[in-house]
Amino acid sequence: MLIPSSHPIAALTLFFLAASIPVASAADVELDLESIIVVAPVLDEDGTAVGESMLGEMSLNGQVDTLLENGTRLRLRTTLRAQSDHPQRPGGVAFFALPGGGPTGGFSGVGSGDPLNRGALRTRLETAYLQVDGGYGEVRIGKDRGVAARFFEGAPETLTHARLDSSLLDVTGLSVLRTRHDLTGPSLKLSYATPRLLGLRAGVSLTPEASADGLDRRIGLAPEDLNRAIEVALNGSRSLRDRDLKLEGTLAWSRGQLDGRNSGRATHRDAVETWSAGLRLTQGEWTTGLSWLNSDDGQVSGDYTAWSAGLGRRVGRIGLSLNYGEADLSNPRPKSRTWRIGSRYTLSENAGIGLSLIEDKLAGPDIYAKSSGIVVEITLSTQIFDLSEN
Repeated sequence: MLIPSSHPIAALTLFFLAASIPVASAADVELDLESIIVVAPVLDEDGTAVGESMLGEMSLNGQVDTLLENGTRLRLRTTLRAQSDHPQRPGGVAFFALPGGGPTGGFSGVGSGDPLNRGALRTRLETAYLQVDGGYGEVRIGKDRGVAARFFEGAPETLTHARLDSSLLDVTGLSVLRTRHDLTGPSLKLSYATPRLLGLRAGVSLTPEASADGLDRRIGLAPEDLNRAIEVALNGSRSLRDRDLKLEGTLAWSRGQLDGRNSGRATHRDAVETWSAGLRLTQGEWTTGLSWLNSDDGQVSGDYTAWSAGLGRRVGRIGLSLNYGEADLSNPRPKSRTWRIGSRYTLSENAGIGLSLIEDKLAGPDIYAKSSGIVVEITLSTQIFDLSEN
């Protein structure tokens, strides 16, 4: 997507690039491929639950780093992903057959209606941004997550894609719990993050038009357009080396304007506003975390609230985790209760296998669906190209 030089985002980027002259003195080029397979050999389904026995994803990641003579670093990063997810959950959107119907939540992506069936393999350019790192902080422009999602802190999980919180591959079709604060998905945006001072780092992201049709965050199925979004986030990190203790936390807020045929009605808001917070504590081989998110979902009485907590331990090449979370979708959407007990074995630097007992449940006055069983997640990564030039 081309941006005219008169666009404020483009103008600001050109300013940072101009300030980065003279010419580069070093460059690194990397290209790698990652494959994930998620298999659910045993699923016990109840109510309206319909699971999938096998899902998968492949991602091609490219990165070019250039170090300028004045110490400024330029980075160009791109990610192309191909994914086969649950056919009823494209981009994390979910429709449940509830009486009365209704619009999709501005943040949650959950609504009332006939369940979707989008089973085809989807391929998307999820990441394509330019990053400038200097003494005054970091600037990114392009397709990327905003600072609220990037600064996320929460519970450790042994599964990377079929995880409990903000799942990327949803074998049960019931995973609606999301505390990773990603309002705009991979939409074109401008982000700035300060240097870390006294353990604190602040950031802001501006998204003029949130038009993402991403694999994990899809905007546009609701009768609303999300535009003029702003995200503000604060991340803190503190290490106590004498106690082998590290504490990390985050606080974020976002707001996006909703323009559509439902905006302005008595039951709908003209904007969607969201808050989130997270905490992560690591001591030795133990890690614990907690995250929380609340959004008005763009509706007067349609709040979405979610939280998750977990505990993890590392024993050599084996990682163990225990996670639980809940999400409440009001008026009249269901409540979600979900848990994971998992382990992961690192086979090598480029391969790992995870095994987890899972349960996802949705319950409300007009819906009941529960799916539980065993999930196996296999991750393989391959470095295709690596060139370092000094």
